[in-house]
Amino acid sequence: MNRFFWKRLIGSLGVAFLSLQLTRLLFYLNLRSYFEADAIELLHAFLIGFEFDMVTIAYLLGPFFLALPFLKGGKPELLAKWFFLIMLAAMNLLNCIDAEFFKFTARRSTDDLFEFAFLSDDIFNIAPNLVGHFWYLIVVFGIISLLTLAAMNKILERNSGESKLKMIHGLNLLPVIALLVIFSRGGFHPIPLSIIDASKVSPPHLNSIALSTPFTIIKTLGKPELPVFEFDENEIADLDPIVYPDAVIDSTSLKGSNVVLLIVESLSTEYVGSLNGLGVTYTPFLDSLFQHSLVFENGHANGHRSIEGIASIAASIPTLMYEPYTTSRYAENNINSLPSLLRKNGYHSSFMHGGNKNSMNFESFSSQADYDLFYDRDDYPFPDKHYDGVWGISDHYMLAQCIEEYNKYPKPFFSTIFTLSSHHPYTIPEDYQNRFPKGTLPIHESIGYADQSLREFFQKASKTEWYQNTLFVITADHTSLSEHDQFQTKDGSLRIPIVFFHPNDSILTGSTSKLVQQIDIMPTILDLLDFESPYFAFGKSAFDTTNSGFSIAFKHDQYQLLRNDQLICFDGNKVSIIYDVVSDPMLHYNLIEDSAVNYADNEAFLKGYIQNYSVALNHNSMTFEAWSEMQK
Repeated sequence: MNRFFWKRLIGSLGVAFLSLQLTRLLFYLNLRSYFEADAIELLHAFLIGFEFDMVTIAYLLGPFFLALPFLKGGKPELLAKWFFLIMLAAMNLLNCIDAEFFKFTARRSTDDLFEFAFLSDDIFNIAPNLVGHFWYLIVVFGIISLLTLAAMNKILERNSGESKLKMIHGLNLLPVIALLVIFSRGGFHPIPLSIIDASKVSPPHLNSIALSTPFTIIKTLGKPELPVFEFDENEIADLDPIVYPDAVIDSTSLKGSNVVLLIVESLSTEYVGSLNGLGVTYTPFLDSLFQHSLVFENGHANGHRSIEGIASIAASIPTLMYEPYTTSRYAENNINSLPSLLRKNGYHSSFMHGGNKNSMNFESFSSQADYDLFYDRDDYPFPDKHYDGVWGISDHYMLAQCIEEYNKYPKPFFSTIFTLSSHHPYTIPEDYQNRFPKGTLPIHESIGYADQSLREFFQKASKTEWYQNTLFVITADHTSLSEHDQFQTKDGSLRIPIVFFHPNDSILTGSTSKLVQQIDIMPTILDLLDFESPYFAFGKSAFDTTNSGFSIAFKHDQYQLLRNDQLICFDGNKVSIIYDVVSDPMLHYNLIEDSAVNYADNEAFLKGYIQNYSVALNHNSMTFEAWSEMQK
């Protein structure tokens, strides 16, 4: 071994660690409002980050370090250097991408990032706009890449005396192998480092800083989407995913009503003045409409992406795994959904979305969910004239067209409308610009435009023959950009409106604090329509008095349950986080070490729930008939 080799080894490792820490710092600075903490807590998160960077360096830069002892100039050394630079640049680029993408997903990206990016042509439509809006991230990434190049040129340079040294020395390989073995485990850990190990960071909301996007992708790449859980029957609650409508009481019947399910892109509770408690609103029309509606003040999404929200809402299927249900290996399972179930009662169904062809995989899902009709930008009469240049047809045009289509539909009908304008880059038609409050976040003005589009939709719909006999359900696919602490917690970051409005039914008025989630929407609609047949659903009707309300999600490699004023996180083996959401609404204090805290009931409920979920998906038993047959 010689000093020249050690200079190269230590110098290359230093460049790799430093550049990854710089993009971790960029991640934090761009998202600092999400990660409020003191200097000591932040420093601890960054130090833990070294462990996760060890793993990515071992896996992705390992070939370079294994070749390093044998490099002595020429093309092999040049190729090795560029392998190192390109691979490290890719790792840093992923961290830079998540510096913005985190605002929409509230987690580090996993291996489904690539599938998400290329589900349709959307990535090619939005790429130029992303470059324009997030140029500063690209500039910083470019600077880091150039500094890395300069440093590696210096580290790998030669001087006159080095040509006399014996460059190929078999012993040089031994410390490299030893380091890579240690690095691949994230240090001297009894078991290799995993995503869940970020939970040792305190406070827990800083775990995304300690993690890195290359690490979470490596750890989820090729990982089974959903293991079949088989807990001891004494450890789990006896839960039944079959809904028997006769068991539900205290509901009202709107049998035969049309149903319009309005999913408003990124409509976080934080933006709705009548729900957010902040004294500011970007939705004046919805605020007025909600005064004549049944409002669930404590509505929750089951995920952070549109592709997850649609299955939760229309088919009562949450995504409790890394891969979104609609793109997973289970996407071809037979399912109960609103369109398939309402067909039994003579309903015509449609999915209306002004997006580009199969944007977000919506068309594929609509086919699986058994909608009669899927309507997108290609079906719109003026696909180019009213195109926003990025996602599809601007909201007020598309909503107006929905009414034209509904006028022609057989009755009763069920239709899902998915808006799109309140999605980055928040494009607003020229005639509507500068009419709404700019607010303090880029999304605020576009929420105002979406709200105005809904105002015009209801005004026009109210003049039709079918309006008085129509149930309108208003919700969001997920939350989005946030500036208030209470909407950035594990709980608050999922809060969305869930509202039921019928112009001819005074029973659907008032508000309730009952906890309701997206997967409860399908059973609640069926309950209101007096649907009589049993069916499979992972949610419960909001009118079911036997259900006190709960919210479930899969975040940061853990199953998260909010129930009975307690939020717990479960990694598949043990509960690692417990919060009392009443005494600690900002979720600062993890009570896992407090022996006086009783969480056994919630743990049993969560275990029973995810066991049913894993069995149903893996055994294709997501219908009443299939589940009943399997239980025999």
